[in-house]
Amino acid sequence: MRSRFFYPPPWPTVSVGSNQLTLPDEIFHHAVTVLRMRVGDVCELFDGVGNSASIELTQVEKKSALARWLDEPSLQTKNESPLKITLAQCLSSAEKMDWTIEKAVELGVNRIVPLFSARSQIKLSAERIEKKMAHWQRIIIAACAQSGRNIRPVLTSPLSFYDWLAQNRDDAGLKLILHPDPQLPKTLSQVLHDLPCATKDATVELIIGPVSGFDTKELEAAQVSGYHAVLLGPRVLRTETAGLATLSAIQALWGDF
Repeated sequence: MRSRFFYPPPWPTVSVGSNQLTLPDEIFHHAVTVLRMRVGDVCELFDGVGNSASIELTQVEKKSALARWLDEPSLQTKNESPLKITLAQCLSSAEKMDWTIEKAVELGVNRIVPLFSARSQIKLSAERIEKKMAHWQRIIIAACAQSGRNIRPVLTSPLSFYDWLAQNRDDAGLKLILHPDPQLPKTLSQVLHDLPCATKDATVELIIGPVSGFDTKELEAAQVSGYHAVLLGPRVLRTETAGLATLSAIQALWGDF
C-alpha cells in the first residue's frame, strides 16, 4: 500500500507531469526522514474533503524535497460509509480516548463529539482542551491516512451532556445511547438488532458514557430527546470498547460491513 499524507486545501493548480511541488515540512519529515523515501518513490496526498492525487519524488535534499503530480486531484469517496454516524463519546483517560478516536475513524464515523457527563472523571481547562483538540486532530488525520479515507471526520469541541442534547439537529435519524444496566425496565432498553432498520443513507447518533456510566437523569433526558437506550449484549463493556463494538455492529446491520 502506498504511503498517504494529508495536504490541506486549497491545492495549487495541477498540471500533470510538469508542476514541481515542494513538500510541506511535515510531509517532508514523515516521508523522507521517517520513511526514507527517495527520488522515484510514489505516494498519495489527500485533502480531507474527498480529493486525492498521486505524486512522485523528483528531488530530495537534506531539508527539502520536490515532487511532480502524476494525476489530477479527483474526488475519491467510495470507501466512505453510507451511514452518517456521529459518535458522542464521554471523555476517558488520555490513552483510552486516543484509542477510541483513532478506531472510530477507521470504522467510518463522520463526526466525533467529546462529552462531559455527571460521572465523568476527566476535567479539562480551556488551555488543555485546546491542546487536546490539536492532538486529536493529528490522530484523526493519521487514522484517515492509514485507513484510506479522504474525508476527515469533524471533531467538535467538548460539550456537556445536556448541551449536546439541547442542540436542535433535524437531520438526526436513529439516535442511540448505550447503557450497561440490564436491570432497567424493558420499556427503557432495547437490544440493537430489535431497533427499526436504518436506511442505507441514514444519520445515526451514538452516545457512549464514561467509565462509571450515565446516571438515571441523563438516561431519562436522552430518551426524552429521542434516543433509544440500547443494551449491547449481556456483558458490561468498558467505555473504550463499547463505542467501537457498537459502531461495528451498526456497520454490520445497516452500513458497509
